[in-house]
Amino acid sequence: MPDSPTAQELFDELAAEQLARPDISRGKMLQSDSLRLNGKSFAFVSKERLFLKVPAARVNELVGLGEGENCELGGRRMREWVVVPATGSPEDRTRWRALLAESAAFIATLTDPAHKPH
Repeated sequence: MPDSPTAQELFDELAAEQLARPDISRGKMLQSDSLRLNGKSFAFVSKERLFLKVPAARVNELVGLGEGENCELGGRRMREWVVVPATGSPEDRTRWRALLAESAAFIATLTDPAHKPH
């Protein structure tokens, strides 16, 4: 793989690591391959950008730090989705790996029956 993989190549590499977990699978979201935990999509790549589902406060933090952008789909801001552009730097791999893990952990809290209100 070249030193600067495309966003899709990087996503595929990191997705393979995530797919080692039995509760994570591939799916589709907005015509892109996505990662799903317990059937709920939490990450996908489109147009050299990584889309991640994280808590709204984390979206605001990443946007405020200049590390991400608000996600707008169909003219509507998705408050729990952040867009992280690929920079082409070696740091993308480390940063995206951590963000994927963070996103999966967030989805786990949403899909785990033990965390659902009764």
